[in-house]
Amino acid sequence: MRGSQEIVFGQNPNQEYHAFRYTDALGLSRNEVIEVIRGDLQPLLPLPVPAPRNAPVKRRVIVRDVELVYRAFAVSEELVNVGSIAGP
Repeated sequence: MRGSQEIVFGQNPNQEYHAFRYTDALGLSRNEVIEVIRGDLQPLLPLPVPAPRNAPVKRRVIVRDVELVYRAFAVSEELVNVGSIAGP
């Protein structure tokens, strides 16, 4: 399929910490957060490279009754990074 992009949550331990620090503090399971965000983001793929106005995709999701806002950015035609997950 054209434009198939892998969704990642950071590409090293520091980036992963940055992505999940808020949800970790809330005691949310990283696996649950990943599943919900991937489910929300997948229908939007492929994200354009470069992004319009160089702006990330900003979306809201609910994980265990907690509203979260995440930002995703197409790093390449193969990779989308979710770099920030926080409260509204």
